[in-house]
Amino acid sequence: MVYDFDFFDTPPTRTDSIQWNCYGPDVIPLWIADMDFRACEEITQTLTQRAQEGSFGYARVSEAAISAMMAYHREHYGVEIPREWVIPLPGVVSGLHLFCGLLKKKRPERPKVLIGEPVYHHFPSAASQEGLIEQRIALNLSGAPLPPLDPAWAKEASGWLFCNPENPLGHAWSEEELRGVLDYASDHDLLLASDEIHGGLVLDAPYRYTPLLSVAKTEAERKRTVTLIAPSKTWNIAGIACAFALVPDPDLRPYFSRDEHLILPYINLFSWVAVEAAYRYGEPWRLGLLAYLRRNREAMAQAAQKWNLPLHPLQATHLAFLDCRSLLPHLKGLTPKAFFLRHGVALHDGALFGASGWVRINLATQHARLLTALERMGNALFELPRQ
Repeated sequence: MVYDFDFFDTPPTRTDSIQWNCYGPDVIPLWIADMDFRACEEITQTLTQRAQEGSFGYARVSEAAISAMMAYHREHYGVEIPREWVIPLPGVVSGLHLFCGLLKKKRPERPKVLIGEPVYHHFPSAASQEGLIEQRIALNLSGAPLPPLDPAWAKEASGWLFCNPENPLGHAWSEEELRGVLDYASDHDLLLASDEIHGGLVLDAPYRYTPLLSVAKTEAERKRTVTLIAPSKTWNIAGIACAFALVPDPDLRPYFSRDEHLILPYINLFSWVAVEAAYRYGEPWRLGLLAYLRRNREAMAQAAQKWNLPLHPLQATHLAFLDCRSLLPHLKGLTPKAFFLRHGVALHDGALFGASGWVRINLATQHARLLTALERMGNALFELPRQ
């Protein structure tokens, strides 16, 4: 199969997704982080073959899928993941909640958790629902995102929820930046949960995905980390629920196990099939996707420059972050999200991630559709009485 621009130009036929049913038929939905692309044919074929067997009972843990994941990380990222570290989960969000629950149970005398902001909204949601106090770290919205690390942040803190690469800023953290995070965690005895679900979506050199585990050089540093990974974003299989917690510390593993949390569902058999196929056969599709996303990123950058609106540098993910704060005096009380929705484009409100006045734009759609959305946005901006 050739995964070229023609392949990604052809949308799938599914019409019942959340993305496409939240707004009316005349609205282009560039909000939720789903892709408008057909999945890798090898994934589709293996799922079809499994379905044709006609047996849909409970599935055992797939050692083949786990081995494929481990081999992929060894080959592409230079990370050796021992099998005993790997705990299957129904999703990364479940892992965020389990980590926060771990902090609450294991370190009740230190009720705070560090969270960079802006960030994926399930980070603060997990912290609050598990009874932790959020210690927000204001990330820089221009230049290097991570500010100087203040020792005062760690007072009464037991952990840090970290996003690598960062969503919504699209920043691929460097080894030097991650080294600083690990050193800070070691100095203040913090446990680190690193959400690395977008690791496969670093768009081009010189940037790259650096797993936190690859920076941890000692056993003590590794045992301080919990890494949450999944193939769902990279290979556009978010509706197939399967993720992994990588937990080097054996004392922490029970907090993530299904035996400890009986409400966690089993990973279903189709998830195991899709995960194995993604890691074993999905690399050509991923590389084709990245090329297509780079073209869409260029169109987005040209539009933002034309509109004179700052666009955060997009190094990773398929999610652009646009600064619309200069528009606020001209929007008559509307948020930028509400303004663009009136003109037929649905975006995510930056306030959801802790950055009011910004919008997050999903670029993982057909190039022609993206150009139509950008044209609608540009026409709307042209009509504003900006001075």
